Amino acid sequence: MTFNGFAHRVRATARLVVAIVAMTLVAGTAFAAAGKDATSGAAHALPEPLTREAVHDLVARLSDAEVRKLLLDQLERAAAGSAKPAGAAGMAGMVGDSTEMIRRRFDELGGALVALPATLQTVGAKLTEPDGLPRLLLIAAMLAASLAVGWIAERLYDRSLRSYRDRLRQAPAMSYSANAVRLATQLALEAVGIVVYGVAAVGLLLALWHDHFLQRRTMFVIVVAVLAVRFVALLGRFLLAPRAANERLLPFADAPARALQRFVVALAAVFAAFVAIGAVLQGAGVGAATRDLLVVGVAVLVTAMVVSTVWRVREPIATLIRGNGTAHPIARWLADLWPVLATVYFVAIAATRIWEVLAGEAAMTGQGILSILLVIAVPIVDMALCRALAAAAAPPDASAVSHRPRILATYESVFRRAIHIVTVVIGLVVLARLWDIDVFALAQQSMGGRIASSLFGVCIVLLLAFMVWEIAKTAIDRRLTSEADFDPEYPASRLRTLLPIMRVLILVTIVAMATMSVLAALGVDILPLLAGASVIGVAIGFGSQTLVRDVVSGAFFLMDDAFRLGEYIEVGSDKGRVEKINVRSLFLRHHRGAINILPYGEIKRLRNTSRDWVVMVLDFRLTYDTSLLQVKKILKQIGDEIAADPELAPNLLQPLKFGGVTATEDSAIVVRAKFMARPDREPWMIQKAAYTKIIKAFREAGIKFAHKEVTVNVPPGFEGDRATLAAEGAAALAARDSAPPR
Repeated sequence: MTFNGFAHRVRATARLVVAIVAMTLVAGTAFAAAGKDATSGAAHALPEPLTREAVHDLVARLSDAEVRKLLLDQLERAAAGSAKPAGAAGMAGMVGDSTEMIRRRFDELGGALVALPATLQTVGAKLTEPDGLPRLLLIAAMLAASLAVGWIAERLYDRSLRSYRDRLRQAPAMSYSANAVRLATQLALEAVGIVVYGVAAVGLLLALWHDHFLQRRTMFVIVVAVLAVRFVALLGRFLLAPRAANERLLPFADAPARALQRFVVALAAVFAAFVAIGAVLQGAGVGAATRDLLVVGVAVLVTAMVVSTVWRVREPIATLIRGNGTAHPIARWLADLWPVLATVYFVAIAATRIWEVLAGEAAMTGQGILSILLVIAVPIVDMALCRALAAAAAPPDASAVSHRPRILATYESVFRRAIHIVTVVIGLVVLARLWDIDVFALAQQSMGGRIASSLFGVCIVLLLAFMVWEIAKTAIDRRLTSEADFDPEYPASRLRTLLPIMRVLILVTIVAMATMSVLAALGVDILPLLAGASVIGVAIGFGSQTLVRDVVSGAFFLMDDAFRLGEYIEVGSDKGRVEKINVRSLFLRHHRGAINILPYGEIKRLRNTSRDWVVMVLDFRLTYDTSLLQVKKILKQIGDEIAADPELAPNLLQPLKFGGVTATEDSAIVVRAKFMARPDREPWMIQKAAYTKIIKAFREAGIKFAHKEVTVNVPPGFEGDRATLAAEGAAALAARDSAPPR
């Protein structure tokens, strides 16, 4: 702890102690000065708790007229509560009873307000018994001494841990979780210091003061109030850190953080003072009407404080609700309307509390303040968990680029939605419990007992189904995104071919299992449903054998990796690129644009021309006088040129080679060249370039392509019609040209 922080804490503690002591002295002096004539004109009520000693003490302090008046008041109240107007029934009777109760409560509260000065004087007289001002000074001295002893004990505790706390404060915290653990450790150490403070102060009071119950109780509740305020202030500093933005766990700016810190401390001080004063008044035997009046005043004061703070920090919280600008429209509307909604909520809580007071119900249950704390705590817990998730999903070193996918980073959005759902549901359930609203009992009255009793199980099943589907969908989408963008001109990977079908199958499976689980949670016997589904499945299988054959055949084709999206395949007389795959059929896009739909069950033989590699063959018919050595050199030179081409080389696996003479004909020799290329990278472009270069090189080298011709040998001395011979030769040539190739 720095010197400035230590000095600030000392000044704050001193101001708090001086204020409490000053209030005690002023109030005690006023009570003691007027204590002698406090009983004259004061309105008296039965003490609570109503014990034999309290009744004897009250009667001993009252005159005969005051006892008679108190007895008449109690008898009239009992008669009014038991009497029923004749003919009052139904709604009219209830309204009349409520009106009478409220009127009577108004009279009691008005009388308590009028008698408040006298009541306070009576409490002051009891508090300063038996000797007035000297006893008040003694109480103040004892209170100051106990607080001073607690302060000294806390300072000794801080001094013993100073070196460790300095090391903890100066330790580097690179991650959110490490920083949170460090701040939580500091919070725990400071909380233990406050506990040491309270133990020392209360221990001194209990050791030195035993003779007067009310005085001992007053000092005890003052010390407890100081401890409560300090604990709340410590928690506010832990979450908001108004003077250290780098240690602030909640994402607020400095101004709203300081405003919220002041509000939290002020609210804790008001609530602690309310509890302390109520305890003192009850110990002094003050009637319930005076304490109810205190409840009404505190409810109005707290509501005013809360509403004022809500409108003061409306913009920072609205910014948090909107997020980074991509929030849902409902979130944006909530960001604009949240001050109005919060104002209505807090005013409704105050009105409910005042109504309970007017209706004569118990008013010190703490539901209002606990509801406020719950409404504040739910978004804080949600925000803290989401920030911890984001910190855990972030890479350990932001400057380093990691090529390995991080699981938390991949599924961060899924876990974030789960955190939102769980925190909101738990908050609503706790809020309903605070106000004694039995959701399941209400559901049993309106929706039926079976559904209501199974509502929790149904919600768990739906939440798990949603989580499993989101995780599976995110994993499949992430894998598809990691693959290259699908181009119909090029074959896709096996995962890109199978994952869309797997996504549909997973969705159907999750929906079916979730439906069965929900029915089981509702008490429905699902065994007959499963048996019926099996029978129906068998019937469908017998009735649609072709469909079943197509589905089963397609499953085996996909398991064998027979084809993928974008590959060029031949199925019988049909050929084309695989454009689409579903459960029972295959869509082939012909190179001329036509699309062929082939059920899997009709595929008997499949030829895939786009897998691994392909050998392209080039045949040339050359004359018999061609030099094969020259042809080989030309083909090798052209192969080197193609291998050096930056556009064609990536698709080439083996260069263009001379394949020798593959056949001889009457007028030509057939020379073959071949190369190996990738089937998915347009090997036709390499073939086109090779043909162009070979034709040009042969022309430049004087190598002639052989033409189909017929040689007619005329024996010597054969005398015939030359015209007839020419006609026969032309007919033979035409017959040769029309013959199918071998």
